[in-house]
Amino acid sequence: MIEIESFSFLFLILISYLLVRFGFDSKAFDHLPKILFTLSYPALVLLAFSTIDSDLYPHHIVFTVIFTVIATVLLFLLPYFALRRYRKADRKEIIIFYTMVGNVTFVGLPFIFYFFGAFGISFAIFFGMIQDLFIWSLTYARFSRRGSWKHTLKSLLNPCFLALIAGLILAFTPLSLPGFSMLPLELLADLTIPLALLCIGSLLAQNRDAIKHIDRDVVFSVVVKTFLIPGITFVVLHIIGIERDLALLSSFILSLPAPLLSILFAKQFDKDTAFANTLFVFSVLIFVLACGVIFLLQTGGIIPRIT
Repeated sequence: MIEIESFSFLFLILISYLLVRFGFDSKAFDHLPKILFTLSYPALVLLAFSTIDSDLYPHHIVFTVIFTVIATVLLFLLPYFALRRYRKADRKEIIIFYTMVGNVTFVGLPFIFYFFGAFGISFAIFFGMIQDLFIWSLTYARFSRRGSWKHTLKSLLNPCFLALIAGLILAFTPLSLPGFSMLPLELLADLTIPLALLCIGSLLAQNRDAIKHIDRDVVFSVVVKTFLIPGITFVVLHIIGIERDLALLSSFILSLPAPLLSILFAKQFDKDTAFANTLFVFSVLIFVLACGVIFLLQTGGIIPRIT
């Protein structure tokens, strides 16, 4: 897989942003999510699992499952009760969803890979797959006011989930990937970061007007999600004795920006789509800036590398 040594990869975001901003056909970038989700991410999952010492799997898989379930449930319940008297009903579910679920797939992975390497990718994909159960059951039910096990099952039977299952099988059995498959998988996996970054830039350009509509609700939501929740999470995990790198990775994942599904759900179920759009753009910008600050502090030797 691509080795990332600096934050120069962010120039890809700028390139696609400028292309779309100044007239390049944005439809050329609209197919990137499907390519990522169908080909690149599954390849990355398989390779990520194959590069980690299998002795680590039982401990980390158990932690990931427990942490994901507890964190997701708490991050649903806390804003749910905090917003009981919130008057803007068409924003309430969007805020709860954003607090509970981060954008692992299209924003988080390049940064997770830079800071945490292959293990971070495996953790993030597994984390995201578990959260899919909540997204297509609890969240979908709240947006639509009806449950949908059909959507839950359909969402799980996707290339990334199947690659995750294959990765777990490879981890717990003597089986291994055939030699002839390694190069194609590596080539597809190496596309992940460039395509994801180009996707981010194009999305920001297509939604650039959203930045004009930032209000107090947007700022408060992003500050809580990006800084407060991860900070509290790290302190709690440190107190209960979780190893430092795992605590940092877990906290980092909870800081991820708003998922694209928040916009799609808002459109589909007549919520405040403009608010969802603004929340997505602002949360991505703040997240990227925060990661840039961490990188500069590391480069200056003020803080050590995470891993």
